[in-house]
Amino acid sequence: FHGTHPRNVLAIAEKGFDDSKRAGQAFGSGEYFAKDPSVSVGYSKGGCFMFVCQLCLGHESSTEANLDGDHIWVPDCSYYVISRPQQALPVYIVEFESGTRPYDGVESQEHLKAELAEPVLGLGASRDTRFIDLCLDGSNDKIPAFPAAWWNGDLAPFSGELYYDEENPHGSGRFSGLAAGKVVVVRRGGGKFAAKAEEARRAGARALLVVQREGAGPLVPMSGAATPDGSFAAAMIDEAAGARLLGLCGSPSGARIASASRRAPEKEVPANRPCAMSAASTDALWLGYLHAHFADQQLEGDVRRFLERHVAQVGRPEVRIVRGKFTQAKVKLSVELPRKEVQALNSKPFVECGVERSVTVDDAHGSSGQKCPRSIAGYCRGRNLRYVDPCWCQHGPLPTEGATYTMEDVPLQSAKGDEIVSAFMQSAPFHSGTPRVLAVRSIENRRLQRQHESYRRYLTEKNGAAPRQVELYHGTSVKILDTVYRHGLFPPSDTDASEECPVSGGKGLRTSLCDNGCKFCTRRHAWDRCHMFGLGVYLGDLAQKSHRYVSGVDRDAGGVHRMVVCSVLFGDALKLEGHLTTGQAMHDVFSLRALGPDDMPRMVTALGEEGGRMPVEQKDILFVKGLRGCCRPGFSVFNSEYISFHPYQCLPLYEIAYEVQ
Repeated sequence: FHGTHPRNVLAIAEKGFDDSKRAGQAFGSGEYFAKDPSVSVGYSKGGCFMFVCQLCLGHESSTEANLDGDHIWVPDCSYYVISRPQQALPVYIVEFESGTRPYDGVESQEHLKAELAEPVLGLGASRDTRFIDLCLDGSNDKIPAFPAAWWNGDLAPFSGELYYDEENPHGSGRFSGLAAGKVVVVRRGGGKFAAKAEEARRAGARALLVVQREGAGPLVPMSGAATPDGSFAAAMIDEAAGARLLGLCGSPSGARIASASRRAPEKEVPANRPCAMSAASTDALWLGYLHAHFADQQLEGDVRRFLERHVAQVGRPEVRIVRGKFTQAKVKLSVELPRKEVQALNSKPFVECGVERSVTVDDAHGSSGQKCPRSIAGYCRGRNLRYVDPCWCQHGPLPTEGATYTMEDVPLQSAKGDEIVSAFMQSAPFHSGTPRVLAVRSIENRRLQRQHESYRRYLTEKNGAAPRQVELYHGTSVKILDTVYRHGLFPPSDTDASEECPVSGGKGLRTSLCDNGCKFCTRRHAWDRCHMFGLGVYLGDLAQKSHRYVSGVDRDAGGVHRMVVCSVLFGDALKLEGHLTTGQAMHDVFSLRALGPDDMPRMVTALGEEGGRMPVEQKDILFVKGLRGCCRPGFSVFNSEYISFHPYQCLPLYEIAYEVQ
């Protein structure tokens, strides 16, 4: 935590810490941070804001000059003195109840509150790429607009003459014939978004702009059942921009929007590749690549129309748009399609948002010898699945093949050692006794670190923002820790571990460590009160919870337990707050990307709303909220847990060796 005067908060958030502004320096030269937030309250100068920061500790300095290392640890006060400003990243601004007022009056604090209340606070080069920018004719000013959830992605309709009907200010009634061919501006209120859009469409308008109410807060995506074709262009603009447009609509000369542009750059799709299907038939198709700037609803409709036009008796296929580095579609068929018909689809016309082109269509399960198109950040989830959604492509060796790692003792009284031990002991005692930490060791695996950074870049590109990084616990069999430290934490297979297998046998494992080509691990893994929320990597924010999953401890050798502390890249989390409909409802979930919008209501009785802005299948990690006293054993959990479905989302950082008394 770091406390500072309210007038400094925005400058630190935008530009970071400034070593020319240092003062005091009682314990050495550097930026000061406290482990206890109550300490930082005193440095907030009577204000009610402080920072939570991520610190890059490096090595400890030997003198107060803080020159021969990267930080000074003051154990008596639990202070971190950080040598260089670049080592401290402001992550959160916390507002708290102070009971006092800033030493120089309330003006600076009230100004800060007003700034933080802005709908979009763009510091530095930060801009919300969900928005589009509207440019008025004869002006270089750009008006930010938040497109409707149903918008198909076509920018052209937003350009045109503006029209405001004073007799129908909220667009809740019929528009006059003057709205035809124009961009209609209405005020928020007086009806549903979709109903306003439908009235504008019926009047022949090009697009609809809804002006946010004054004081209503951040802009929100317009949702609801869209117009019949699901493509009518609509967006919301803030009150200030709306007042300007409404004023121009009432002027004699009128006004028009000259152009509209995306904040996120449009990506070119890769060239089509040949169909590699070798199986006689398939129940799943892969289509790609698609243009990422079109909405999921538009692309899903385009894929459905393509199949209905070119495939006899296609029925009602299940279509999902998958977004990663490139956008693609996966289609689950009710009837298997012969290879000859799949190959023929590659020469058929595909109409994408009104533009005719061709597209690659292939077996979604892959083919032997084919380069895998499903790999994300160096990993294909289907490579160790044999039953639920296998991938039979040629995957090659893992990026960590031949990797080595080193381990180094972390002194328990050092800054990092103290942080790890105190967090670990916070949830003691455990269900089996009181733990005592014996040692903490850091894990260094350069290849695995590179894969972790590659996954960070993937999440940053996918979500338009750097992912939040947290440290979580993982408990597993101590017999496989060498594999974990070499290759990472892999999501479980859907096959049982065979005792005859030289890789997976003899370790007390439920599921195989092998890929789907193993000749020993072939029996399908069945639910046995395990993998409650899917075939993923389970992590906890309480050591007490992860301790329950530590196994394989040799009691004859001192009974030393080992738990792993991992760096976990969150991205956009899917929040699950509720009870499973049955104990095994989610057991076979192997990836969030495989979930459709109707799957979660079928599997979970929700007690709260799921969080995040992405559709379910575009989430990056599953957050299962602990229900404490409302927990139903076997259907929900007491303490929270996190489930990852990608091995490089988690990086083993530290091993905690401990005994339980």
